[in-house]
Amino acid sequence: MKWEFAFLDFIRNNISNPILDFIAILISSFGTLCILWAVLTVIFLIIKKTRRLGIAMLISFALSFIIGSCIIKPVVARIRPYDVNTAIQLIVRPEMDYSFPSGHTLFAFSSATVIFMRYRKVGIFFLIFAVLMGLSRLYLYVHFPTDVICGALLGIIIGIASHYFEKQIHRLGNKRKNT
Repeated sequence: MKWEFAFLDFIRNNISNPILDFIAILISSFGTLCILWAVLTVIFLIIKKTRRLGIAMLISFALSFIIGSCIIKPVVARIRPYDVNTAIQLIVRPEMDYSFPSGHTLFAFSSATVIFMRYRKVGIFFLIFAVLMGLSRLYLYVHFPTDVICGALLGIIIGIASHYFEKQIHRLGNKRKNT
């Protein structure tokens, strides 16, 4: 944990500035309540051409919530860095849940991975956004680096699994139609 505070403190003491404060808050706000990913999922579900992507996004959303928020966070119960280092003044509201894994990063990477698996070029944009989401959580001092790293890795795994779950569901649906 010592290296994690050194990393967070380095960001706070050497990189922090009003412009990056604004950018980090803005990027992080897209992950609050998963609004961006929920809106994209609904849009993808409505449009016939992207409906399968919407189904995969819905699966990834559900898996990310169940695995990350309902299982891992309460089991690990890791407190947030600002709760340990109380000298830090946050520029955002304190979070109400545990720190590990980063939910913002988990949802960003699971969604971006699902998009990437279906549409590579657009997916690259969302993967870059997912990286920025994770970095914003570190910049804002609301997560430890391992929270973000594990959130990203778990998100990628869930995104890949969701893509393949959707493919299986689609195959089963086609088999039923043909019989």
